[in-house]
Amino acid sequence: MATQLLSSEERLFCYRWFHSLLAKELSEPQLHALQAGQFASFFAFFAELGFQPQVADLQNELAKLTAYDSPRLELAADFAQCFLLEGKLSALPYASYYLDERDLSENLAVMDQRLTKFQLKINRLHNEPSDHLCIYLEVLIKLIETEQPAQIQQQFIRQQLLSWLPQWVEKTAQIHSSTVFYQIISNLLLGFLQQDIA
Repeated sequence: MATQLLSSEERLFCYRWFHSLLAKELSEPQLHALQAGQFASFFAFFAELGFQPQVADLQNELAKLTAYDSPRLELAADFAQCFLLEGKLSALPYASYYLDERDLSENLAVMDQRLTKFQLKINRLHNEPSDHLCIYLEVLIKLIETEQPAQIQQQFIRQQLLSWLPQWVEKTAQIHSSTVFYQIISNLLLGFLQQDIA
């Protein structure tokens, strides 16, 4: 099954799910839902799309987490290890870390236009830069919600996201954390995006 055969609702659910997992550390209810099998049909859906290995790995990681006294804190530490430390130690989820100055300037100009068009506010309170992965996902979600032409959506994925995401996923894969939960999620996101424009 190719992602271009998916409905807008299915695509939105997927991108919102990725956003919820990558925006901040998982909450207790989020982790419980993942471990309690509430996403079993969603995982089966991903497996049908051709992501069976990643789904199996993800389910294995979730099962392994039960061995920890505080699985949520373990994942929170992994989130910090993967994404919040300085650049040599983490895979920072910012386009500016992977694109050269000219490409970044072009990339952010498009992002600024989209953020203005959709009236998306950057969280200045937490000093959230506009080149954070989750801001890109928010814009993509808006493109789908407002039923922008497929060509515009695909162009956004190709130029704004896939211009730097493979490097981010590669860097994430090199991070040594207690679990590989976030490595699997980032790899799955990249695969889904690539399939979405295939």
